Amino acid sequence: MKKSNFTKKIVTAAAAAVMCAAIPAITISAAQTLAGDVNLDGTVSVSDLVAFTKYLHGKAPLEQQALENADMDQDGSNDVFDLGLMKKTVLSGAEQTPTEEQPTDAPTEEQPTDAPTEAGVAAAITFEGTNVTLADAEGNALASASNVTVDGAYVTITAAGTYTITGKSDEGQIKVSTDNAADPTAVVELSLEGLTLSNSTAAPIYIENVGDEAVISVKKGTENVISDGSTHTDSYVNSDGETKLCAAAIYARDDLKIKGKGTLKVNGNAEDGIVSTNDLKIWNGTVEVTAADDGIRADSIKIGDPDDAVSAGGKGYENLIVTVNTNNGTTGGDGIKASSETEGKGFVTINGGTVTINSYADGIQAEQLFTMNDGDLTITTYQGSGFTSGSTSTGTTNPWGGGSGGMGMDGNANKTDISAKGIKAVGLYDAAGTTWQSAGDIVVNGGNITVDSSDDSLHCGGSMSILGGVFTIASADDGFHSDHELTIGTKGAGTYDDVQINVTKCYEGVEGVTINQNSGSVYIVSGDDGYNAAGGNDGSGSGNTNPWGGGSMSSSTGTLNINGGLVVVNSANGDHDSIDSNGDLNLNGGYVYANGQEPFDCGDGGYSINYNGGSVITMTAGNTNLNARYSFTDASGNVIVSFIGASGNPGQNCTNCTAQSGGTVAGGTEICGGKVTVGGTLSGATQITASSSSGSMQPGGPGSRW
Repeated sequence: MKKSNFTKKIVTAAAAAVMCAAIPAITISAAQTLAGDVNLDGTVSVSDLVAFTKYLHGKAPLEQQALENADMDQDGSNDVFDLGLMKKTVLSGAEQTPTEEQPTDAPTEEQPTDAPTEAGVAAAITFEGTNVTLADAEGNALASASNVTVDGAYVTITAAGTYTITGKSDEGQIKVSTDNAADPTAVVELSLEGLTLSNSTAAPIYIENVGDEAVISVKKGTENVISDGSTHTDSYVNSDGETKLCAAAIYARDDLKIKGKGTLKVNGNAEDGIVSTNDLKIWNGTVEVTAADDGIRADSIKIGDPDDAVSAGGKGYENLIVTVNTNNGTTGGDGIKASSETEGKGFVTINGGTVTINSYADGIQAEQLFTMNDGDLTITTYQGSGFTSGSTSTGTTNPWGGGSGGMGMDGNANKTDISAKGIKAVGLYDAAGTTWQSAGDIVVNGGNITVDSSDDSLHCGGSMSILGGVFTIASADDGFHSDHELTIGTKGAGTYDDVQINVTKCYEGVEGVTINQNSGSVYIVSGDDGYNAAGGNDGSGSGNTNPWGGGSMSSSTGTLNINGGLVVVNSANGDHDSIDSNGDLNLNGGYVYANGQEPFDCGDGGYSINYNGGSVITMTAGNTNLNARYSFTDASGNVIVSFIGASGNPGQNCTNCTAQSGGTVAGGTEICGGKVTVGGTLSGATQITASSSSGSMQPGGPGSRW
C-alpha cells in the first residue's frame, strides 16, 4: 500500500533549521485577512511558519481565519505548497535587522525531522499552438529542463514537483511519467492556471505513471478546458495483457487528485471524461464533465476531503461543485462509476459539496459500496420519472439489451430496459454473473438527495442503510430497492426527522427482502405497493438474475418490521397494497398511515400481521385527492406527527395517542417536502371514531380490509 502524500514530503533537521533562521517579521496591517498570517498577529514571520508546520503535523489546530490566511496559493486546501510560498514571503524581508520583538518560538535543531519541504515550482509550461515554452519559477525562459521533455506540443514530465501550465493548443498533451525506481514516492502537481488543451487522437492529460499520485490543481479565478477528439489511437497493455485505449480527456493509470478554487471543464468526446485506473479524489473546485459514455470513472472515487468537513474542524465544502452530463437523449453512459471488484476498491463516497448528474444510464454506479455523508446530490437519468412504455429507448450503448421499455418481471409495464438507476451498488457475483456473492451496499448517513429516474432511484444488490438525509424521489420504477436487507433510521432513536423521505412518484416505494423502519418519516405516493418485503417468490422482486439489471432478490421470504418513525403510504386505486409483506408484517412501534385497496397484506403461507405496538390509520380511498390532513396527537392534544393523505373514511388504532382528521397545525417543523409536520398545535380537527378504532385491529371497520 502506498504511503500517504504527507509523509513523503519531508526535509532534514538541518534544512529545517536553515529555513527557520533568524528572520525579521514582515508587518502588514489588516492581519485578519493577511496571506501567511497564521497566528493572526498582523505580521508574517517565522512564528507563522512554526504554527503552520505544527498544524500540518497534526500537533496544533488552527481557527478558520488562520486556515484561510495559510492558503497561500488559493487552491482551497492547506498543504506543503502553501508552506513553501509562506517561506518565500518571510525570506523577502531577510535583509532587515532582527529586533527584540523577534519571535521566541522560532524553530531550533529540535524541530521535527519530518517537516514538509518547500514545494516550489519545478517549471512553468506555456502552450502556444503547436509549440511549448518553458520558464523557471521566477519566469525566466528556459531552453530545456531536465525534468521536462518537449516534442512540439507534447510535454512529458519525468520528475516530482509542481508545474504551472497555461496557454492553448488544439493538438497538445501533458504526460506524467516518473521513474518508480528513482522516486517511488513522487508527487506531480499540475497547476492549471488558464489552460485550453485538446487533442484529436489522444488524451490531452495522460498520467502514465507516478510514484505516489498526480494532482491537478485548478488555480482560483481561472477557467481550464480539457477536450479529446471523437477517436483515440493512444493505448497501453495492462497487467492482464489486454490492450486498452486511453479513451478519455483526462486519463490516469495511477492515483489522481483534483483540487483548487478555479474551474475545470472536461469534454470526453470519444468515450469518458475523467478516468483513473486507480483511485480518484475530487477535493474542491468547480469540475464540469460532459462525456459520450461515462463521465467520471475510476477504481474508487471520493468526492470531498473528509478533513474539510466542518464536523472535523475543516472549512466545509462551499468550493466543491461537480457537474456531470452523459445524456444526449439517445446514447450515453453512467455519470459516476467505480468499477473495481478488488477488495477495498469499487466504492463511491460523497463527503460533501454539490454534485449534479444528468445521465443516460445510471447516475452513480458503485461496484461494491456507495456512501454519502453530507452534501447536495441531484440526479436525473434517461427520461426521468416521466418515462412510459411508449417512449423511445433504443439502448444503443446499453450492454444489457436495448429496445423500448416494456413489461418487466416485476409487473411494471413502464419499466425501461436501460439500466438508468439513480444510485446503484452492484455487488460481487460468481463467474457466470448470476449468483450474488457479497457487497453491493448503499449507506447514506446524511445530505440532501434528489433523484428523478426512469429506473429505480436507489438500488443495491446487497444491503441498504438509510441512516440520515433528506430525500426527494420520483421514479418510473421503484424508489428504494434492495435485493437483501433495507433499513431506514436508527432503532430506538425516537425521532421523525433524522431521515426524511418524500417519494412523489413510483411504481413501488420501498422494496427489500427484510425491511426495517426504525425512525424518520417516509411519505410515499405509489402506483403499486408502498412498502413491499418480498422474497424470490414475489413477482415484484424476482426480476432477472443479471446483476446489471438488478431485481434478483433473495429466495428467502420477506419480513417487514415497523419499529418506529412515521410511515405514510398512498397507493393507487385498484388492487394495490399500501404495506405488503410476503412473510410476517410486524407493527412494533411508530405511526403508520396505510391508504390503499388493501392497507396491509401478508403472505399466504400461514404468515400474519402482528400488532405489537404503535398506532395505525387505515383507509381504502387510493391516492387520489391528496389534500386531507390527518394527525396523531398526545394526551394533551399536542401534535406528534401530522400529514396529508387522501380524503375518505379512515379506521384507526391508537396506542397512547389520538388519531385526528382535518384541522390545521400551527407551529411545528415541516419535513418531507411540506407533506409532514412534526410537533405544533392542532386546531379544528375531529377525532377519528371509526369502528376499527377499538384497538382489536380486526377486519370489519372502514378501511380495515387486510
